[in-house]
Amino acid sequence: MRMSFRLFGVSVDVQLGFWLSAALLGFGILAREQYQQFLVWVLVVFLSVLMHEFGHAFAIKRHRIEPEITLHFMGGTTTWRSLLPLGRLQHVIISLAGPFAGFLVAGVLHLLLLYVPALYALPIMVLSGMEMLITVNVWWGILNLIPVLPFDGGHVLEHALGPRRGRLTAAISGVAAVLLAIFFLRAGFFFFSLILVMSAFQSVQRFRSEPAASSPAMNRRRAALHEEPVPPETAVLLQRARRAVEDERTDEAMALANEVLAQSPAPPKRAIREAHELIGWSHLLLGDTTRAGESLAQARKHGEPDPALVGAVHLALGELRQARKVLEAAREAGDDRKEVAGPLIRVLVEQGEVARAAAVALDIVEQLSEDDARRMAEIAFAHGAFDWSARLYEAIFRRAGQSEDAYGAARASAKDGNLEGALELLRRAVEAGFSDRARAWSDTALEALRGSGLEAVLPRP
Repeated sequence: MRMSFRLFGVSVDVQLGFWLSAALLGFGILAREQYQQFLVWVLVVFLSVLMHEFGHAFAIKRHRIEPEITLHFMGGTTTWRSLLPLGRLQHVIISLAGPFAGFLVAGVLHLLLLYVPALYALPIMVLSGMEMLITVNVWWGILNLIPVLPFDGGHVLEHALGPRRGRLTAAISGVAAVLLAIFFLRAGFFFFSLILVMSAFQSVQRFRSEPAASSPAMNRRRAALHEEPVPPETAVLLQRARRAVEDERTDEAMALANEVLAQSPAPPKRAIREAHELIGWSHLLLGDTTRAGESLAQARKHGEPDPALVGAVHLALGELRQARKVLEAAREAGDDRKEVAGPLIRVLVEQGEVARAAAVALDIVEQLSEDDARRMAEIAFAHGAFDWSARLYEAIFRRAGQSEDAYGAARASAKDGNLEGALELLRRAVEAGFSDRARAWSDTALEALRGSGLEAVLPRP
């Protein structure tokens, strides 16, 4: 028996395995031939796990991401797809939201039974169900906080330790699962023991599949620590060359970089590599992609080159797939420089993935100029990525405080169907000085607001 429905804007799928596990957990009630109590038990388990998963879902929806809930044999899972990865702290908060939603429900029910005596006039089955809800929500929350994958506590451990300690996470999860399985087995809770044995097996598989080696970016940083230190005079030349590249003084940058390469004795490899990279950047600024590629090849002879330059050269040569691969790998490794994200945004726009490009732009919006951020917001709006356009405009408004940015965010929110948010942004635009009522009332993007409060914010001209 499979059941699907939507609740509070979230898709919920209930698999047959969920009902089977709920029935197994209540087998003792069934064995005593307490059939009504058994049905109440199954309903309580359903509501408890569903409320737990909605705790996760509401925490996810705060990030304007649409979650989906699946109830299955081992409990429930809340999944989502995000254009940008969430941070580790956000993942921890989302993981904890489930158990604490259950604790909140249990606490409210306990207070009601404690301070509202009239509730005891309800039918015995209702009172029994309320008491079961308290018990199940408390124990389900506690069980989910154990440091075992795929329980919430395991995910908290996973994100607290970080992606580079995947093997350690799997090892802790596996050991904890075995110890707890033995505990539950001795206590007579065979079903929980079975689930923990399955979790231990999954942890062992994950431990074996996790690479022990560090990422290329980490290897490069470690290698740099063991490389010969750069002499002070060389470091000064490289710093001056970097500033010249930033100011687009290409001749000066190349002259300084060549001065580094001409030093005798030869400077350390890392200095030679950076000098070639700076020459490559200068050639890119001049539009000479061939010589930029040659400089990149020279840099590679002395170590792993800057992924920002690698991606920029691929992009300049029209090699979008290669550029995207390099730049996305750099961002996944934690490189959030504008020099990496900027070319990636261009690649994504070229490939028609405007929503993802806008998401990347939002991620580095503080590094972008206001004009560049507005341009990306406009592109997102033109391609129908209204949610991301609204977010970009709103971020620019928070930074610059200009009424036009709040107005742009209101237009995009209205097109996205977020009428309440659009009205609030329009109010902020008015507070910041927007007063063009004729423009607002004739703007087709705000058409949906004409019957939803526009008059109260901006009276009809």
